[in-house]
Amino acid sequence: MREITIIIIILIIIFGGALYTQKYLNDTVNVLVGKLEDLKTAIEGNKITEEELEQKSDDIYGEWEKINEKWSVIVLHDEIDLIETSLIRMKSKIKTGDTEGSMEDLDTSIFLVKHIREKEKTRLKNIF
Repeated sequence: MREITIIIIILIIIFGGALYTQKYLNDTVNVLVGKLEDLKTAIEGNKITEEELEQKSDDIYGEWEKINEKWSVIVLHDEIDLIETSLIRMKSKIKTGDTEGSMEDLDTSIFLVKHIREKEKTRLKNIF
């Protein structure tokens, strides 16, 4: 009876951790994608000055640095490196005034961040 109780407790810890991790990933993906989409809308609408664009891109990168600290425990480092590279390219293109070129990196960043959410979902196809 004691072994069964221990096994049940371990399974509860594993599934609880998986649920917590998935919720955290969903929340951070939503925050990051929301900020990236806002930046994209601002660039497309020309509603913002270059200084404000730089500030927004710096804010997004700062948010990414906070998220990256915790994601590095959960997500593959190759995936994180791709997102970071795309964000750095976007940020540098905005700083140099190449807003058209930054759109490509913005779209890439949005795709990669959303891909993390789909890749890390607890599904049968992701387990096997």
